[in-house]
Amino acid sequence: MRSPRTWPPSDTAARRRLLRATLAGAVLLRCGLTVHAAGAPVAAFELVTDDEAAREARAAAAAPPVVPRSRGVPQPPGPGDAPAIQIIAPAGEAAVSSPLRLEVAFSPAPDARIVPDSFRVLYGVLKIDLTERLQRHSRLSERGVVVEGAQVPQGTHRLLVRVADDKGRMAEQAIVFHVAGRQ
Repeated sequence: MRSPRTWPPSDTAARRRLLRATLAGAVLLRCGLTVHAAGAPVAAFELVTDDEAAREARAAAAAPPVVPRSRGVPQPPGPGDAPAIQIIAPAGEAAVSSPLRLEVAFSPAPDARIVPDSFRVLYGVLKIDLTERLQRHSRLSERGVVVEGAQVPQGTHRLLVRVADDKGRMAEQAIVFHVAGRQ
């Protein structure tokens, strides 16, 4: 005989999965972002070319090592603080396949608003500006940005996301991910 399910789940792992799903949904709703239906076709585009990735790899090999920044839990900004940038996808230094999904949420200080025109995405140590290329295929608002179908060559990549508020305060956050292959 099956035991009846309890609500909320008593299993710690199930609670964590439920909490993650709830938080992800809340972030999407708060950001006013939409999710494509499963299986819906998304037009892929080349975010980073093979040539740019090769130039970046050569420059990174010649550059001194980069000290990674702390990726602690983002705190909501207080009055007078720079905006907060939260990387939602890809999570951590995850291994992903190309084309990939990029999702970033912005949180302004209580006394400010995000200026979407200040949004920039720079690639690697060469700081190749990918902003215009990315914006053509993204949904950008004061709340964040979502990009679907970004093709990136195999290897490790570092993007630097920047945004400012209407008080001129700038924030930046690095996204590091490893592309295992293209689908």
